Amino acid sequence: MPSLFARMRGRVWKVGDSIDTNQLAGGGVVVSDDPLENLKANCLRTARPEFPDQVRPGDILVAGANFGCGSHRQTAVEALQLCGIQAVLAESVARIHLRNSIALALPTFVVPGIAAFVEDGQELEIDYAGGTVRNATAGGTLPLGRLPESVERIYELGGLYPVIADRLAREGIVPPRGP
Repeated sequence: MPSLFARMRGRVWKVGDSIDTNQLAGGGVVVSDDPLENLKANCLRTARPEFPDQVRPGDILVAGANFGCGSHRQTAVEALQLCGIQAVLAESVARIHLRNSIALALPTFVVPGIAAFVEDGQELEIDYAGGTVRNATAGGTLPLGRLPESVERIYELGGLYPVIADRLAREGIVPPRGP
């Protein structure tokens, strides 16, 4: 898993306001006996029908306000990860979705002005350490706020599950994780 502090660069997929968890992890299309393949095939299908077939690893999702609203389903974050989305930038993010993103280590940032700052298909560069988002296609930068150190640590360890496993191992409750 890449470090939160490594620069991320990728092609932008834009979606609008109030993209809910059902649009991220909905159902309807069955492409395989594998539930993960079906989750990927349905991700954002209702908002951007071409998304499941055309998204590539390393792409960046840019959203309007109220991203991830709706139910608390963790599969909404998992669907984006299965599609290869490396980061999400939104005008605002529903609190439970943001918490799921942290728990699963999908970098998700609130960046006021991001929806008007970039167009679909352009490239963005996210420099978390430097505190900026740069439009690599059209130029210009936006500020990127810092997360609390505890959240940065969760991202650096690969999500909440590895954090818990490491702590339990340090306390001798479970054996240490492998490499």
